[in-house]
Amino acid sequence: MDVFGIMTTKIESEFPQCSRIHADWEFVLTDKKTGEVKNNKKFRIMAIHDTAKKHQHIGVIIPDLSNEYVQLPDLVEKFLAELQKTVEASVGNETGAKKSLDLSEFKFTGNVYLYTDKLLVSEDVIQKHFAKSNMHLHSRVEKKNLSL
Repeated sequence: MDVFGIMTTKIESEFPQCSRIHADWEFVLTDKKTGEVKNNKKFRIMAIHDTAKKHQHIGVIIPDLSNEYVQLPDLVEKFLAELQKTVEASVGNETGAKKSLDLSEFKFTGNVYLYTDKLLVSEDVIQKHFAKSNMHLHSRVEKKNLSL
């Protein structure tokens, strides 16, 4: 199973009563001097809906997080804005039935759960950056502060 599958399973275990909607996005990393694309770094962003409390959290899965963390609060807000439409969401039951969720009923708690294998930037720095956008970062990191 890949990192996204493993981390998605961890989110499902941590929030078993919640429905989830995700999108797979990527950062395009370019050379500052030439503008040449050096790498594409894929990540998954996931809305976690607590239907009982009408709360919404965000999960971010990224195999290793470095300086692109500065873009994440804006991307969380972009993702939330896109979700304001009514969507079909898979609701946890045996039949796999889908039911429509009106996401306008859900209030974003400001909680962002970061699932990663490697954190290449200080956790404190990332948390302070999220706090500027009134978000609370909760890290679920396998290996912290590794040097490249």
